[in-house]
Amino acid sequence: MSVSATTSRFRLPSLAEFLALVLPLLAAAGMGAFLVKGLPSDEDARYSRARDDIRAIRSLLLLGTEKMPDTHAGLRFLVDSGQIPFLPQDPWGRPYQYRNPGAEYSWELFSLGPDGVESQDDIIAWNLYGGRAAVKKR
Repeated sequence: MSVSATTSRFRLPSLAEFLALVLPLLAAAGMGAFLVKGLPSDEDARYSRARDDIRAIRSLLLLGTEKMPDTHAGLRFLVDSGQIPFLPQDPWGRPYQYRNPGAEYSWELFSLGPDGVESQDDIIAWNLYGGRAAVKKR
């Protein structure tokens, strides 16, 4: 008996066979990496919602009024004029803050952030992503 008759021959897989094996493994690895990395945290979602609310309120103030309300009238002016049905609260359950005149700009619209006091983590209409830390005094 010859040696070649007793041993099987090794053949390389075809491209289709290779892809049929590798693609599902890559897809599973990709889904696993997504699940390990995870979705944005609840805190990230709160910051995102506060930025969206501030953008919407700022648009109402800039486009929906002839004159900016003073601090006393505040954001309540938007409800009294019928532009919005109620004043939203920030994601941490506190009202959005409005000042006219503002401390750093002609008017200011902001959320006090998670700590509830004016600090570096506030979300300000003029700097939605940087907070007070990035705003320079004039």
